Amino acid sequence: MTTGIANNVSARNQISGTIANIQKGTAMSVVTVSANGHTITSAITNGAVEDLGLKKNDSVVALVKATEAIIAKGDAGAMKVSARNKISGRVTDIRKGPAMASVAVDAGELKLTTAITSQAVDDLQLKQGDQVTTLFKATEVMLQKA
Repeated sequence: MTTGIANNVSARNQISGTIANIQKGTAMSVVTVSANGHTITSAITNGAVEDLGLKKNDSVVALVKATEAIIAKGDAGAMKVSARNKISGRVTDIRKGPAMASVAVDAGELKLTTAITSQAVDDLQLKQGDQVTTLFKATEVMLQKA
């Protein structure tokens, strides 16, 4: 888990960064966050942007629950998917239970955790050291002002 200000929440993935851009739409805004060489995209309501007083260069913590991330084996950087967030790294730990598994991924400065089914671990033949890409939709990224 990459820790940030929001360390008293259950979201396993807490990514500290700086707002690079806010693209405002009719009801929702797309907020781009620069975080340790990675780009995190969050889609939140315009009301949330206003309530938090978010603006370019603000420090924020992007929160992503482990259950909202998926894993693709190999480098999926060129894969065409609708998920805005694709972070490549290596599997550092797998804790497998009868139904669910927790998979830790080291993406350099970012340490991510995903919760996937044990069957998915088996189907992907995941093992420590494997190159994987963690994917999550922009709508699954919550922001907290740091």
